Amino acid sequence: MMHMRLKALIQKLGISQRQFAQEIHLDPGYLSRILQGKNEPPERILLLIEKTFHVNHDWLMHGQGHMFSSFDVLLKKQRVLELIETLDENQIQAVTAFLEYLLH
Repeated sequence: MMHMRLKALIQKLGISQRQFAQEIHLDPGYLSRILQGKNEPPERILLLIEKTFHVNHDWLMHGQGHMFSSFDVLLKKQRVLELIETLDENQIQAVTAFLEYLLH
């Protein structure tokens, strides 16, 4: 159910319902009615949620896949940054040259 997924999303983000509503420019009272299952969110609200919080459309609509659209990519980027922190100056130069090669 959509309202349950939205509750789970807010909990995962670690923000209040009021903060969530503010981020997507929604009246907190209206969000409360959505979270109670009294109102279905309109398509424009769902799109705002997807864009603002990088939520996977399939997860939001049907509960399928990861909650966040770029979850795997974010984890991989985080790992790369962690590895870069351990490199010495020569290794950083080599990685920089490789990345520049990939981008051109």
